[in-house]
Amino acid sequence: MGTDWVPAAVRDGADPAELEHLVRTHAALHARGEHARDGVDQRLRDLLIIDTDEDGAWPSHRVAVIGRNPLFPPEWRQAAWSTLLPDGLQEWSVRWRHWYDSVMAGRYRHYLHRLRTWEVSQELAQAQADLVATARATEGRTNAWARRPDFRRARDLVSALPLPPLVPAPGPPPGTDAEDRETPGQAAREETVAGHRAELERAAREFGRTVPSRFRRNPRWSPGVAELMPDTWLEEFFAWLDPVVRSGRGVYLWF
Repeated sequence: MGTDWVPAAVRDGADPAELEHLVRTHAALHARGEHARDGVDQRLRDLLIIDTDEDGAWPSHRVAVIGRNPLFPPEWRQAAWSTLLPDGLQEWSVRWRHWYDSVMAGRYRHYLHRLRTWEVSQELAQAQADLVATARATEGRTNAWARRPDFRRARDLVSALPLPPLVPAPGPPPGTDAEDRETPGQAAREETVAGHRAELERAAREFGRTVPSRFRRNPRWSPGVAELMPDTWLEEFFAWLDPVVRSGRGVYLWF
């Protein structure tokens, strides 16, 4: 089972303060990778009327459609991993849709370049850690391929990679076109990340040419701003979400 949203209404008489506290605690448990304990999850469910379909199942949607979507600001992704009460869900649904429509219309390009540079820097760190660990796992091997000079050169190339560049988060997303400005050092950071990406790709490619397939690594990156395409899954989510919002319901975080 993954982490899903399920449409849910708030029961009449539910105490707003208790409900907000339970929502925050529930989200914190998820962030720590813990199952709800001390009755938090059950009490939260007691204050909600969770949707069921004709078979009694919960009609759900993956939270990752927002929470792991590189189109959205990182703080919005983090905030998605929570139960969203009706008023909050209405606000978020407007914000998500406006942002997506704006991005698809070509707006907020300076922010999107910072966002992608940050995203790729995170992916670089993960990909390099995996490649370096894989290269180390080949040490001590006595197979014929492990004794070849070209393999040893390729492994040395991996070991010699500098640390991935540290890039700050892109900052608050712009609310208007006038707020979308290039920040100091933005172009230089983008160039640094692009250069390290090329270096890592070369090391991965050379290493991959000298090892069996199980040791090969092919790093993948978030799409560039010019490569952004309509997100079919996200559009399907909006179609799923619309009747939930119109009916005044929220969504319960199911994990």
